[in-house]
Amino acid sequence: MFITETHEGNQFWNETHFVPHFQPIVNAINRSISAYEVLGRQFNPDENTYHSLGGLFHSREQDMVPIYNIDRILREKAVQQLKESGLRTKLFFNMMPNFLSRVHHTDLFAENFHIIQLIEKYGINRNQVVIEITEDEFDGSIERLIQIVQIFRDYGLKIAIDDLGSGFSNLERIGYLHPDIMKVDIQIMRESLNKNSFKQVLGAISEMSQKLGSQLLFEGIETEEEVNLALSMGANLLQGFYFSTPNPHFLNRSTFSDKMTTVLENFSKHRSNEIIEKGIREQNIIDRLNEIFNGLSDSDDNDFAYNFGKILDSLPNNILKIFVCDKDGYQITPTYDLDRRRGGYLEKMNQIGNNYAWKPYFLRHRAEADRFRKKWGVTYPLYDIQNQNQYVIFTFSLSNARILIAQVDWAE
Repeated sequence: MFITETHEGNQFWNETHFVPHFQPIVNAINRSISAYEVLGRQFNPDENTYHSLGGLFHSREQDMVPIYNIDRILREKAVQQLKESGLRTKLFFNMMPNFLSRVHHTDLFAENFHIIQLIEKYGINRNQVVIEITEDEFDGSIERLIQIVQIFRDYGLKIAIDDLGSGFSNLERIGYLHPDIMKVDIQIMRESLNKNSFKQVLGAISEMSQKLGSQLLFEGIETEEEVNLALSMGANLLQGFYFSTPNPHFLNRSTFSDKMTTVLENFSKHRSNEIIEKGIREQNIIDRLNEIFNGLSDSDDNDFAYNFGKILDSLPNNILKIFVCDKDGYQITPTYDLDRRRGGYLEKMNQIGNNYAWKPYFLRHRAEADRFRKKWGVTYPLYDIQNQNQYVIFTFSLSNARILIAQVDWAE
């Protein structure tokens, strides 16, 4: 029997006091529990309470051998409980890179990995296990970590990157490991980023997950607002106290179905209204600019720049910057920047000749204008860190040879 000492004093506990707890992971698509994250808890019989072992596992000052043994005890109990339950759910097991690197420094064969031994011993399905590579101060060989992860993947296990955004090494690991699932702890990210930066980073992670083909899992969710944020970022897997705290038993698969039905219906209505409102805002800008610049389409090159400058006073007051390029992306007019203090526009002649053909919004406009004869283009909201404001860019074909670029304030 394995014995260890607690942090609270000199009281000793045996291995029966180490009990795996399971926090449900809800799939937004079918509104049911599709998996559980396995978390370590230690039972205190005097208090009749469970205490988290998270601090123990992440401590770099502890003796690694007993911690490793505790991890094995919890892992086997979780797999055994899954087998006895007969459920087809998945279990997410946290594995720190340093643990993996130190324990498996030689003999990299599938049969030497404890989780694989347990799968064979209890006869559970391989697709029921997900390996979470947690954020940790990894000081081992990245090549060895890649080899270990590939063994798991070849065996049929799914790979998740945990605590995405909490450490700088995660981007490197994503590139090397190409996870099946990317986990974002919004509680960790919220503590280190302001509101706008927080949303922008989440948006970038969302786009990255889509391009990699990885599922996106948001954990640390505590409110319906955070569920809506996760859904707006494309996360189909949801985890947090909003649904349930970790507990020693599995829940009914449909425990949160009614709750998720209500959340999804409310989210859909809200987002639909937002999209409609965004479309109306865009159309109002398009109609106004179309009205203002309609007479410029026939201006020859000699008169165009002069006529363009004369209509600045007619622009809506949310136009922050405006200029015109030729079809190859070269700027042919000065840039006119809104003077935020005094009003009116400041003329910048030195930007004539700049090239914007490489900009995504310009490339998209050219492609859609050529293929669909589309005159207008609008970007998704962007952020100006210098002026601390959100904006969108409108592009408009004034003629076959001239494309208008307008930066428009898009503050909510």
